[in-house]
Amino acid sequence: MTSFIGPLPFHGRFATAAMGVFWDIQECGMNEFWDIPPGERNAAVVVQKIRKTISDSGHRGPLFISAYGDMTPHDFSSSGIKTTHFFPEEKYAREQRMVEDIKSWSAENPKPSSFMLIAGDVVSNDILRAVRLLKIRKKFKLMYIHPHHSEPEVLVASTSGRA
Repeated sequence: MTSFIGPLPFHGRFATAAMGVFWDIQECGMNEFWDIPPGERNAAVVVQKIRKTISDSGHRGPLFISAYGDMTPHDFSSSGIKTTHFFPEEKYAREQRMVEDIKSWSAENPKPSSFMLIAGDVVSNDILRAVRLLKIRKKFKLMYIHPHHSEPEVLVASTSGRA
């Protein structure tokens, strides 16, 4: 089991800018990824860990978290995040909704902003196109988190880390 994420570099204007976290819990679920003991692993604890890790890494701006997938076994009611339920077999619909939400969120948040995608090892071409546009056109800082790496990866191109 790998740890959640290593240190994230939030410097300059990125430290106080908006950050959007888009989490595909179907492809990167709590049981596969989080370094939280199984008896303590629940939706509220995982969301708290995401928030704390981002905060501990220097981010002080607004944080938006949205999760997509089968919400049936999870109780996100007290976590303060947006959830969108999809049955496991609705992969295409789930990914399309993520793309729509990513585009909508990015339209509402000016640069510089940061974006984190928490997903499985394979990311759809639609999601890749959307995040490439954010990186190129809006100069968003992009990070990709998935279950087989403990450090955040840059999904598309390099990020300067400084604004």
